[in-house]
Amino acid sequence: MSPKYLDKSLIDYLKDVPDERHPNGRRHPLWLILLIIIMGIMSGYWGYRSLGTLIERHRRQLITILKIPQARVPSYSTIRRVMMQSDYQSLAIVFNEWASQYSNVSHHQWIAIDGKSLKNTVSDCHT
Repeated sequence: MSPKYLDKSLIDYLKDVPDERHPNGRRHPLWLILLIIIMGIMSGYWGYRSLGTLIERHRRQLITILKIPQARVPSYSTIRRVMMQSDYQSLAIVFNEWASQYSNVSHHQWIAIDGKSLKNTVSDCHT
């Protein structure tokens, strides 16, 4: 993929989502929690408890890759509160802005995925 498509990362965009949480008690930046939620949902982890399981299962990797300070990952309760209080309209806007970077990718830069699965979801796949 050409570097021109990688101007801003998803993290950069998530940092633009307004954080409506009370300043006292914020242990984790909102972008970090939202990123973990997005990664979890994209990996098939639906719901608060399921996302909590994901976080515990991949605790070390999350701390290392995302450079989480004090080695403290968000808890199930934190995930739940953020999901209940988030402004999903703002989140959808910044996510779509980030994703739009990839909408002008030429067919030579596409990544192949399992076509058998895609073919079975369409009634007339040959047109």
